[in-house]
Amino acid sequence: MPAEVNLQPFRDALARLDESLSERAAHPENTFLRDSVILRFTFTFESAVSTLRRYLEEVAALRNANRMSPRRCLREAADLGLIAECADWMRHVDNRNRAVHAYNEPMADAIAANATPVAADARALLDAMQQGIADGG
Repeated sequence: MPAEVNLQPFRDALARLDESLSERAAHPENTFLRDSVILRFTFTFESAVSTLRRYLEEVAALRNANRMSPRRCLREAADLGLIAECADWMRHVDNRNRAVHAYNEPMADAIAANATPVAADARALLDAMQQGIADGG
């Protein structure tokens, strides 16, 4: 197993997103919790992509994966069967970009509403990478 592919930071980020989603479900009117979901979605997404880059380099032996854009990285992951629906991940990229470059209430509500599918997709990616590492690539 390649020591360079540490899945724990991604696993931890996903756990924090799950916590925010659970709190938000209990208090959907709380804008502080909505914003917590957005922030945790953002760092979970970033952790997913950075972990995926390392996986592509170390396990899939794709040269220069560390320089790939998130979209290209995710397309490569789809080609390898690590993600089922590349189009879903492209929407996650768009939401991440909206979250970090512009802020308004309707956009924040929409991103927070879409964070549950992000968590599910991230969990599936994490499981696929863990299995790929266990299988030796």
